[in-house]
Amino acid sequence: MVCSHDPAGSAVPRHERHALTRSEEMRIRILDTAHDLLNAEGRDAVTTRALTSALHIQAPTIYRIFGDKQGLLDQVALHGFSAHLATWTGWTPGADPVDSLRQGWDMHIDWGLLHPQVYSIAYGQPRTGTSSPAADAIDAILRTQIEVAAKDGLLTVPVSDAVSMMRATGVGVVFTLLAMPDDSRDMTLSTRAREATMAAIFTEPVDRGDRDGAAMQLRHQLEDTTALTQNERALFGDWLDRLAK
Repeated sequence: MVCSHDPAGSAVPRHERHALTRSEEMRIRILDTAHDLLNAEGRDAVTTRALTSALHIQAPTIYRIFGDKQGLLDQVALHGFSAHLATWTGWTPGADPVDSLRQGWDMHIDWGLLHPQVYSIAYGQPRTGTSSPAADAIDAILRTQIEVAAKDGLLTVPVSDAVSMMRATGVGVVFTLLAMPDDSRDMTLSTRAREATMAAIFTEPVDRGDRDGAAMQLRHQLEDTTALTQNERALFGDWLDRLAK
């Protein structure tokens, strides 16, 4: 659950901080300070000395909470995304999944362009076989929206493929736009890339006779059925995935 945003950039509003333990409050203070340093001066500015000086704490406090610098930076990126997400009102349960994905895409691009240093931690470091906590959190939101579309019969590819396609294109757009000078940044690139990707993963509603959409809709309804055993659901799901592909 994402907390409300406050002017200090924290994902936890000041009026709720009285309910936090001292350890949790210290964790938020460190994340807020590190986030500000990162945005203002870059990754190299986020040092133990800078944080201990700004917060009047000892270095072991930071290591105890975050383990090491990479652990701290990963949590800073997640913290920054959570704060930005708290300002977004684009998606609510029951909303049209395609419209919500468009709004979510735009929010994601906006976050990356506003906070390039934080975004680079979330997506700019190669991690074979894994990804950052912030990227995982964003994927989870994206997956939820895409699963809704699948149940509505709108998806032509498996959910995991759709998530990967949206992620790959969105991240590429952010880094491409960041490489452009501010005064010549072509924001239509984001819209065109978004629509091209969505055209590749979405189809018309199932009642218009689309086989792929029908297969994917049935695939995601399997989770709720009790008429089949677990092994039967797995086998049938595999067949439907093949049909959709």
